[in-house]
Amino acid sequence: MKKFLLLVLFVPLVSFSQNETRNNNGLQNLLKQAEKIVGNIDFNKKSVETSDSDTEKLVINLWKNYSKAFEYKDYNKVASFFTFPATFGISSTPTTFNYKDELIDRYKLIREVNMQEGYKYSLLENHEFYQLSQNICLVKATYSRYDGNYNKIYTGKGVYFYKNVNGSWKLYAVDSL
Repeated sequence: MKKFLLLVLFVPLVSFSQNETRNNNGLQNLLKQAEKIVGNIDFNKKSVETSDSDTEKLVINLWKNYSKAFEYKDYNKVASFFTFPATFGISSTPTTFNYKDELIDRYKLIREVNMQEGYKYSLLENHEFYQLSQNICLVKATYSRYDGNYNKIYTGKGVYFYKNVNGSWKLYAVDSL
């Protein structure tokens, strides 16, 4: 989990290309500092002492609205919850989307082609919230998908990474578990 978080926390940093020779030592120092920070996080308990309950409520509400936009196939609304670049599948095969249109195309594929048959809506079953810094947090969500007859057709888990961009919490990485 620590290596996973190291990768995710620094996706925005390494997505900006720089001169490799000049940046090599700086990046190594940055990764060493990140290991120290992540090494001190207890992932076995909810990070109450470092998270603001108002921030948690706000981010969870954003997640629910994102889920509702997905349910209604409102792809522009889905994209409005993201900042760019955005990365999917960090722990397996990362895909980075630099533009809104790329992200919308991915969501259309997920929602209209790869979705469980009969899908009607999703509900958040439970979540864990971690505020890693003043401007970075993540939500580990367990959600269920239902059909039109209120039958559960799928249960999934995902990790949703948010960062504060000009006072608004925006998704910048999503991964399925």
